[in-house]
Amino acid sequence: MVNNGQSHTGSPTAWWGTRRSAALIFLILPACALASVVDGIDLLSRLQHERVARLGAEDAFTTTNAAVMHQMLVDPASPYSATVDRPAFTNDLDWLEVVAGLPGNASSEDALAALYRDLGLGRARPGIDVTPSTGFRDAFLGANAAKASVDADIFWHTLDMAGYRHSARAATYAVAIQILRWQMATTAPERWAAVGIDAGVFKRFMATQHLGDLADYDLEYLGTLVQHRLIHREVAASGVRELPVAFRVARVAAAYRDAQGYFVAPPCRSDASPAPRNAGTGTDGDDRPLCFVAATDRAVHRWYRDEVRREAASAPQREHSSLQRAFAFIGAILALVDLAPLVEVMEAVTADELATAEILTPAEAEVASERADVLSCAIPE
Repeated sequence: MVNNGQSHTGSPTAWWGTRRSAALIFLILPACALASVVDGIDLLSRLQHERVARLGAEDAFTTTNAAVMHQMLVDPASPYSATVDRPAFTNDLDWLEVVAGLPGNASSEDALAALYRDLGLGRARPGIDVTPSTGFRDAFLGANAAKASVDADIFWHTLDMAGYRHSARAATYAVAIQILRWQMATTAPERWAAVGIDAGVFKRFMATQHLGDLADYDLEYLGTLVQHRLIHREVAASGVRELPVAFRVARVAAAYRDAQGYFVAPPCRSDASPAPRNAGTGTDGDDRPLCFVAATDRAVHRWYRDEVRREAASAPQREHSSLQRAFAFIGAILALVDLAPLVEVMEAVTADELATAEILTPAEAEVASERADVLSCAIPE
């Protein structure tokens, strides 16, 4: 086996749009995974409000995820694409109105940077995009972990509990226990019980040697934490809002894959650029390993979705029942994470919020529902 030496580790008016969903899955998805925030402002929601006010619901809810990416990425087909400095929509009246309403001296560039981050267009090149975390085998592993905001002890312990065969699915638990650590560190102990922080779950998790040995209560508790973060993103101890949880989970899974090493040449050069044979489009049929640190969060997330399915399909039929139970607790959450980067889902949520606020009538909100209905049919059982 050869280790991965480095990775041990449209038209301007066609903007956002989609659906009001009757399905619970869409009602619990939005604000964390899809809301862009500058100084606490839900930027995407404000932008959609502006579009609805100017264009009306039928024209406002028309844009596809692909159309948005074509405006924001230099090469939307590449997993390694750079971002466009000034997308066409930044000249739209809607965007200018939103930026003008931001607090302080926030600029269009500030808002755009937040938008890129929350839509998963950032990368994780060490020393370029992120400062690698310590406690990892090399800078590439540390860079992916830094993107995910997961500490080294949690990262390695979760991997030990699950093993490489199940590491992509176990990444959800690594992020969950990190969230719990953050809550414990930022909340006075005397308030833990009142706000539902159970330090016992953290202690048991870090003391357990096998993921399947955790009690149902602990597994459900951790799953609920991740689900909550799909609804509410929070400010980390550093003062910076975390990457949407769907991308955090994917980055942890990618780091686990790199830590496993590769039988062939590593997918990254030492300068964090993809090796020549990995510099392709990343389109269907291209199964070459990604250079994860050079790839966008969205591209890593696409890989993660496929990897989770591959792990589940390749698991032995007589796999230990306790481990099956552990992953069953996060099955529904994985479906939410699967949909998180889709602009159509974000718009579905916005439409529902506008209808609730009586800015849209139920009939107008329903205009945005059809595409999300189609998406819901693809949710894995």
